[in-house]
Amino acid sequence: MSTTAMQAKPLGKYPYVKRAGDYLFVSGMSARLADGSVPGDVREQTHVVIGKIRDALHTLDADLADCVAITSYLVNMRDFDGYNGVYGEYFSEQGPTRTTVAVHQLPHPDMLVELTATAYKPLK
Repeated sequence: MSTTAMQAKPLGKYPYVKRAGDYLFVSGMSARLADGSVPGDVREQTHVVIGKIRDALHTLDADLADCVAITSYLVNMRDFDGYNGVYGEYFSEQGPTRTTVAVHQLPHPDMLVELTATAYKPLK
């Protein structure tokens, strides 16, 4: 099942992904599921989040390979190694630029990681 089917509705009024010319901007994605729950540890959450980003990009005929920048938010930097290991399964050293920021909390008490993405996909 694609993660789109598991996607929770946004907590505010904004789209998951928006095109601006040749660029696609993916809103902050978390592992929060449609039923409001948040699964597992940081590794599982990172897999879910990257899957949601991939699915959001697919709606505009783009893919993870089109990402040029990722911003990551971790509630606890002690989770960095687990998050970083999963991240490396999807992106190589030639992949998008990345910034990782420690945050005090995310909108759900079980959320450990949130990512935003910018992709470049020229209009045809």
